[in-house]
Amino acid sequence: MYQFTTTVNIRTGPSTSSDCIGKKRSGDIVEVSNFIENEGRVWGIFEEYGEECYFCARDTNDEYYIVQYNQSTYSTEIEMLQKNSSYNAVKKEGCNFLCACYLGGLNNINEADDYFEWASTTKFSGNLTMVRRRDSYVNMNKYDLAKAIAQRYGRQMRDGEIVYGTNHFYVVDNGIEIFNSVRPGYGH
Repeated sequence: MYQFTTTVNIRTGPSTSSDCIGKKRSGDIVEVSNFIENEGRVWGIFEEYGEECYFCARDTNDEYYIVQYNQSTYSTEIEMLQKNSSYNAVKKEGCNFLCACYLGGLNNINEADDYFEWASTTKFSGNLTMVRRRDSYVNMNKYDLAKAIAQRYGRQMRDGEIVYGTNHFYVVDNGIEIFNSVRPGYGH
């Protein structure tokens, strides 16, 4: 389930030249069946009134128009996108670290950057820091890192499992992707 963050055109196909058949407004929720790429955009596909409908989920400027919808709390989770981190290591190799941040209850890239600064300078075993600064490599068990994040910020752990796809880590719960630091569906 995804929630729109702005008004988006609904189209008959995955193209800005496809007919516009309606709009979804900020706050509307849809069940997306798939994501595809076309015209430099990521398009979401959903069904409405028996018709397959398309909307732009990520535009050519990398702006997202949807966020993951958390049914258990009836609120949205703020996605932490790697490209927004202040740290090049997180931008390049930080997906596993950001998954631990998500499970540890962090809500935005500023909190993740703050934790990266602390974790990449705090030793947990001999000379090993929790996270290696040069490439964001997680030196400890990723779930222990998530617990340490939750404890440091006084947050509740989120449900989910960190899985590894095609050179990428993301979080699933009951087989459904619930967090992806790059874009929905990336790495599958």
